[in-house]
Amino acid sequence: MKLKLNYIKSFFANQRWLALWTIIGLTVPSVWLSLTEAWTLPGKFAGVLTIAGVYTLLMSLSRRPGRMVWYMFPLLFFAAFQMVLMYLYGDGVIAVDMYLNVLTTSVSEVSELLLNLIPALLSVVVLYLVPLIWGATEWRRPHELSERFLRGLRRAGWWLTGAGAACMAACMAFVPRYNAVNETFPLNAIYNLWLAVERTGRMEHYHESSAGFSYHARSTADPAERELYIIVVGETGRAADWQLSGYRRPTNPLLSHREGLTYFDQTFSESNTTHKSVPMILSYAESGSLDSIPRIRSVITAFREAGYATAFLSAQTPNRSYTQFFGEEADTTIYIGSASRGTAAHDGSLLPNIENIIARGATKQLIVVHTYGSHYKYNERYPRKFARFTPDQNLSAKADNRRDLVNAYDNTILYTDYILSRIIDMADGADCRSAVLYSTDHGEDIFDDSRGRFLHASPTPTAYQLHIPMLVWLSPRLRAESPDKAAQLDRHAHSFATPQKSIFMTLVDVAQITTPYYNSRWALTSGDYREPRPTYVNDHNRQLPWSEVAFKPQDKVYFRMVLHDKSLSPE
Repeated sequence: MKLKLNYIKSFFANQRWLALWTIIGLTVPSVWLSLTEAWTLPGKFAGVLTIAGVYTLLMSLSRRPGRMVWYMFPLLFFAAFQMVLMYLYGDGVIAVDMYLNVLTTSVSEVSELLLNLIPALLSVVVLYLVPLIWGATEWRRPHELSERFLRGLRRAGWWLTGAGAACMAACMAFVPRYNAVNETFPLNAIYNLWLAVERTGRMEHYHESSAGFSYHARSTADPAERELYIIVVGETGRAADWQLSGYRRPTNPLLSHREGLTYFDQTFSESNTTHKSVPMILSYAESGSLDSIPRIRSVITAFREAGYATAFLSAQTPNRSYTQFFGEEADTTIYIGSASRGTAAHDGSLLPNIENIIARGATKQLIVVHTYGSHYKYNERYPRKFARFTPDQNLSAKADNRRDLVNAYDNTILYTDYILSRIIDMADGADCRSAVLYSTDHGEDIFDDSRGRFLHASPTPTAYQLHIPMLVWLSPRLRAESPDKAAQLDRHAHSFATPQKSIFMTLVDVAQITTPYYNSRWALTSGDYREPRPTYVNDHNRQLPWSEVAFKPQDKVYFRMVLHDKSLSPE
């Protein structure tokens, strides 16, 4: 035992091991990305060799590696962040959207996730926390690297950097569309951070940039006739687990028997992130004009201009995002999540508020509801009486726990079925021209195939993250007064659709509101409706056709099973 303790002490007293440990740890993400990304082979060598050389040269700048480790803390942070993402998604560089997700996610959500990522956290501890602690203990100690070892580091660093630079030069000369920044970690992560900061700045100045915007909206309906419209935006609901989509489990026992409801089984989100998807759903902005969101306002403003009393209710917490700013446009804004605790309530807690707002009896009403839906951690999103599928408690992020994860996730869909049914009951009980529109923002991976993907917002989406549920319920009076709109709605039930294009346009059409921003080709109640080209908004806000998205074979199989029109599937 004494010999082992002496060996451990001598190991940690040897500063060469600290220097090498740090260099290797920092290089691991670059090597991993070179194995997973669709970069050119010379580009992969260029990225790994250059960055390994730079790390080696940096470590050779000081005889005291313990201090150098802390000087390099930002690089260790990027590497640790990347390792966690690689564990979750298997590939992809830290994306702009991931930084923005961190900024717009509550503390409770982050802690829930991190506490269930033990393998990823262990790798972070071993590769990055150990050298930081080691470096801190060595800060004032006399242990130093020898000049001979430093010369060796410098020599190795220059050789590696030179070889990497030569590969980069060759790529720039002979490889089309090669971009050294995009294909070198952590340069790409740092560039994405800069873009995230830039977008955050635009978001913080939203009120100034959108101040002069107007929909010039006007209602053409009978001003004396009562109207009630409710938009419900869900969270992380994937269509694969909806009974209405053909799922084998009874996750929609109430909605499956609801009269007047149209379910759209080929609905796909144009984004797998909340902070992009929800603002597009709640405004006229199409994916191609995503960057216009800082200059426009939401559907709430359109209805206010048309004379409606408006309300925004959320089970989440304010997070300084466009969704919050849109909600603040309403006459009544209610958050039931606890900002002080950073937690969210069950969605059922919204129901009394919705009922009270409807009971005010305004002639024209619009209510926008943002639920917490099926966001991880799943078994905390529903009361225990909705735990129909069990066991549902072992939810740490491991493929071995998929049974419990799916059970808990399916229970969230069962609870959503109940929430939506109650909301429709309230709208129906108002006995007026009313409609309820529902869509989630994006879907979710739950270790569905050999890739072992989990959660959402990955740099490259999967079919499970994009295929989502969307439905529209029209009241008997509305169907009777507008049979043509109801007929078109039912006619398009099996058409390809996206909520980012269709929710706003469909609601404006149903409510008989005129605005120059209305586009009938995206309204599911219009005879002019045309199936949009399937697109995805990537990390840099580029609208990509599916043919340019790096879908994997598993995704293409899923698309072929779901899409009735196979020409829409990416091949």
